[in-house]
Parts: sequence; structure tokens; C-alpha cells
Amino acid sequence: MDKNPNFLPITIVAAGAIIAVAVFFVRMNAITPPAGDVSLIRPVTTADHLLGNPEADILLVEYSDIDCEYCKGFQESMEQIMADYGPNGKVAWVYRHFPLIEAHPNAAAHAEAAECVASLGGNDLFFRFIDLLHQAAPGANQFDPKGYPAVVKSLGLSVTDFETCLNGSTFEKRVADDYDNALDAGAAGAPYSVIFIKGHDPVPVSGSLPYAALRKVIDAALEKAATPTP
Repeated sequence: MDKNPNFLPITIVAAGAIIAVAVFFVRMNAITPPAGDVSLIRPVTTADHLLGNPEADILLVEYSDIDCEYCKGFQESMEQIMADYGPNGKVAWVYRHFPLIEAHPNAAAHAEAAECVASLGGNDLFFRFIDLLHQAAPGANQFDPKGYPAVVKSLGLSVTDFETCLNGSTFEKRVADDYDNALDAGAAGAPYSVIFIKGHDPVPVSGSLPYAALRKVIDAALEKAATPTP
């Protein structure tokens, strides 16, 4: 997990079966529980970047940094989760921004660039743009913004329109709002996610989980969603 230098590392906070699975995989990053309040997460709207059924029993809201090595791994895990669970409408994924610019100086620019791509080409190209940046700069590598035009062109979008959007700081406030909301909700590093379980309290998840571990967490959440609140 890439950490916000202004905050202490945090661990997963969960209940029942979920905590037993999740804490094991992030113990190396765990010192203190989240300081924020997940109830302060901004409600999901049609303005969000969402994959899956917005009425799904399980809604995972992720705050991520495009240049973060751990976020790249979590992105792969979530894409596989959505391939497995998205078609049945039980799980949905919302992507929001948490650029840690002290560690990744271009992370905020990447977030704004992704928003510009979405404004020009829609939600699917938003996720595709992020995937292409990850492919071009895997692991701990950081993507050079000079490479934006080639990526944008490969998506079939106008480079001129993209640069007009990016140079005009069109989505600077949106990215900043995501960042502030992540802090309010308890994020101390990236990725930071909250799993909303229909009929139950949300479960914060700090750090990256490999696919097998994340699948166990999702399965436990689905089982919980099927159980009425006492």
C-alpha cells in the first residue's frame, strides 16, 4: 500500500468472516485502525465511474493512485472480480481518485487525464486509459505524461480535444474532491476501498489484496448480504 505521508498506515476494519480473511493479507501494513468515518463517503451517483449493476448487493468504492504499484495489482484483482461477478449483477465497482503526489508527482495529472478521456469517450475508455498507463509503466514504474497523446490516439480520441481539457484543468476540482473525501473516510494510503454490503454496515479495506484473497472477501460479503440484519 502506498501511504499518504501525512497519515499513519491503517488496516482492514471488518466484521465476522471478512476480518478473518482480510487482516491476514495486510498485516504487514497494519498499525492503527482508520481515523476517518466511512459514513462520510460521498454517495455514488451517475457521475461516478462504475462497472457493474449500480443496485448490486455488493458495491466496492475504491480510492486509487494511477502510479501506485499496489493499486496496479488491486486493479487487476478487481477486473477479474468484475469478470466473475459482474455478469450476475451482484457486485459493482466504483473508481475514485486518491493521488499521492509526494510519492508520485504525476498522479494528480494522470487522474485529471483519465477524467478528460471519460468526458470525451465515456466510462469504458476511462478504465481502458488507466489500464494502458499501467501496461506502459508496470510495477513501481511511473508513467510519463509526455506519453498521453499516444495513448489517447490509440483510444480513437482527439488529442487536441484531450489536451484542451487537460491544459484547462477541467477536472482539477473533481480529483481534489475525491482526494478529500478519501481522507474523510479514513484513507491513509492507496488503494483504499470500502465495501458496501446491502443491509449491513460498510467494511473499509486498506491496501491491495491478491485476487484469491479478494474473492474470499467478496464471497463473505455476499453471504452476509443474504443474511438479514439482526
